[in-house]
Amino acid sequence: MSSHIERPRYQCALGGALVTINSIDRAVAIVHAAPGCAASADGAATVGGGYWGTTETDGRATPSTNIVEREVIFGGEERLAEQIAATLEVVDADLYAVITGCMTDIIGDDVRSVVSEFQRQGKPVIVAETGGFKGDSTVGADFIWEAIFSQFVAKGLPKDARRVNLFGFVPAQDVFWRGNLLELKRLLGLLGIEANTFLTPQDRLKELKEASRASLNIVFSDVHGVKPAKLFEELHGTPFVTEPLPIGPTATEAFLRRIASLLKVDEETAEFAIAQEKAYYYSFINPMTDLVNDQDFQRFGIVIGNANYSYAVTRFISEDLGWLPYLAAVTDLLHDDQQQAVIERLETLPADYRPKVIFETDTDRITARLQEILEQEEDPYGNPIHPAFVIGSNLDRPLAAGIKAGFWGVSYPITNRIVTDQFYVGFRGGLRLATELISVLVANR
Repeated sequence: MSSHIERPRYQCALGGALVTINSIDRAVAIVHAAPGCAASADGAATVGGGYWGTTETDGRATPSTNIVEREVIFGGEERLAEQIAATLEVVDADLYAVITGCMTDIIGDDVRSVVSEFQRQGKPVIVAETGGFKGDSTVGADFIWEAIFSQFVAKGLPKDARRVNLFGFVPAQDVFWRGNLLELKRLLGLLGIEANTFLTPQDRLKELKEASRASLNIVFSDVHGVKPAKLFEELHGTPFVTEPLPIGPTATEAFLRRIASLLKVDEETAEFAIAQEKAYYYSFINPMTDLVNDQDFQRFGIVIGNANYSYAVTRFISEDLGWLPYLAAVTDLLHDDQQQAVIERLETLPADYRPKVIFETDTDRITARLQEILEQEEDPYGNPIHPAFVIGSNLDRPLAAGIKAGFWGVSYPITNRIVTDQFYVGFRGGLRLATELISVLVANR
């Protein structure tokens, strides 16, 4: 073995599809895989995703074919048909999503043929082949969204000029996806725009069924959710734009202005909404500035997270918090073109605030790469990034301790606190993040 995966920061493709379905109202997954796949994937998402909770049909209650040697040798299609029929009879839902694991994809079960029999009967069953070896959880999420767009979303509905769909979030992989989506919905509502979010407890399946009414899809990622958005445009005629996660006043103001321009929101409405939100943000931030300046709380920032968070957090700490970004470690499994998209986004930062960028998933390798970079620095005091602050996942706490830096977790996995509707996007999300970071610095006073 030439390499190994050490403390992974993602799940397999099946896991990404499973947690996406589990986040949708009245949707249930039917897993066609070996015993343990569904429970293991769901467990990793639940624990690493801030203990986001359970539904009636996830975890060990997930409908699953649990194929064994017999199905591997003779095929599992008959077993899948049996499981779909049983689930339709026992589980009250409005969308049943068949997703597959490594073993069933390798033996080549014709799952689409099995599902098509139920579709011909008018049953709301869709299928996506999500064998875990095909990629990480972001890839699996893309697979299931493509299945939903092509097999479930109604076609030919009239467009609503002020309705948008929000994509680019992978539940649990973005630990704060529910709060982030709800806050984005609230912000867009200030512009008179109705936003469909699909993945929060406040959403209903009807909104997903009628998602083709939207006049614009907003993908909050340069890499995740882009492929399904292209398919959505082909199938339903809705164009899309990619936007970075807007964290803090600078990014959020720019985001709202772009969307207001695209959807032709009148200038007075947009300016009023932005002014109100900025006033709220600074009414709390301004009183804190004396503390930050007097105590010299400026820091060198090390941001460790996925493609979505690495840029968004780096931008926030540099443009809004006044810290110096030193390193951005991007932890996704990305193709070359996706890495280039992330680099290009980071290069939009002012030159003095562009961090060094590495693409690395394994925790120990991130630490080693950081040490290599530090050893190349010429610094008469022995530590060119003192004092520093690490913003990453729970896996990065030892790295922070090793360089005597502050630490706060914002990316998967987060196992040391409960996450419900907290969020980091928007003006108020930036206020939350600033409060949490500064609180770490005063915690031991």
